[in-house]
Amino acid sequence: MEIVGLAIGFSVAVLLIFKKYNMGLSLFIGATILSFFSGFGIKDMFQHIIMTLKDPTAVQLMLVVSLISGLGYLMDLTGDMRRMIESCIAIFKDGRILSMLLPALIGTLSAPGGAILSAPMVNESGDKIGINQNHKTAVNLFFRHIGYFVYPLFSSIIIASSILEKSAFSIIKYNIFIMLVGLIVAYFIFFRKSKNNNNNQEKRNILKNLKIFFKSFLPIFVALVLALGLKVYFPLAILIGVITAIFNDRPENNKTSIYRNRIKKFFKVGIKYNLVLIILGVMFFKTVLENSGVINILAEGLASFGLPLILVVIVLGFISGYVTGVHMAATGILLAIFVPLFPAGVEGPYISLLFTSIILGYLVSPLHLCLALTADYFSADLKKVYGLLFFPISAMIAAGITQVIFFS
Repeated sequence: MEIVGLAIGFSVAVLLIFKKYNMGLSLFIGATILSFFSGFGIKDMFQHIIMTLKDPTAVQLMLVVSLISGLGYLMDLTGDMRRMIESCIAIFKDGRILSMLLPALIGTLSAPGGAILSAPMVNESGDKIGINQNHKTAVNLFFRHIGYFVYPLFSSIIIASSILEKSAFSIIKYNIFIMLVGLIVAYFIFFRKSKNNNNNQEKRNILKNLKIFFKSFLPIFVALVLALGLKVYFPLAILIGVITAIFNDRPENNKTSIYRNRIKKFFKVGIKYNLVLIILGVMFFKTVLENSGVINILAEGLASFGLPLILVVIVLGFISGYVTGVHMAATGILLAIFVPLFPAGVEGPYISLLFTSIILGYLVSPLHLCLALTADYFSADLKKVYGLLFFPISAMIAAGITQVIFFS
């Protein structure tokens, strides 16, 4: 009955998310269904809720994810993000490099539908190298999200490292190879008919623009150094990054008023409070899952049916990302299911393969706002865009499989 409960609970949660219901509430309903099929009563369910609320990992996740959403908003509000982009445009003149780099920089904001911010830039740089609208769409979408594989402040990386109680680097180090394969294949597929028409010999002050870039990037840099380098408590490190963002751009006049307004907007507009509910839903589902015993039953079931674990990971991960058009929930829940099933000693490559499958399914999901907005902006033919994306996606999945086999 527990397996049936997991199947129904997960399917109902995915269906509700697909129907645009609140993700946190959808996951809570799915967990309740699993709880019922696992023989838990009302009292048990409340105990699981209390366990979730008392879980230090859940508390840290809620703080970190909400603070990061506010940090991205502040960097946009103060102009740091704009200055980062302008300095990169001044440093790099090659349209291909700019077409790859600009969406990736915008991606650090982690704003829903943020690809629409980089679309005009990719349109301009794409015109310089002579690529068509379908190629521009693929470029903007793919390179906006490719950095997620190694970006320590990406929400799914944070969720994975918290659930696994491991450092972000322990996950990222296995993602690097997969990301590099994706970058190489995407570069040759997307730009194979491009031409670099840059004949601009304008003198550039590279050092000046590098200084502008690093000053604008300072809030993120401070947070990363504190959290990953000095092992400062993650929420505190992000909070210091937020404070840095508030005061990084110093106005000439009305300093007190402007700083006060930034702080006010950070709490009122910047922080995405709905993310707290999503984290609660993910962690509650995880708590019920761990206490139901369904993972052991699932392991026995996979063994009896003889299904290759690699295949199950890829298919379920990709479908979860594709159907829901989100990645945080799929990452949290599927990690809780699969990690105990992964062979000892090769958990890292398997986790990376699961992460890759989820992100790539999310990338091409029709519910993914970045895909919808980018395709609309460029008036692209989605069938042709999918055709372009097929090659780097397939190569990344193959790289993930290769990595699992190599370390096994």
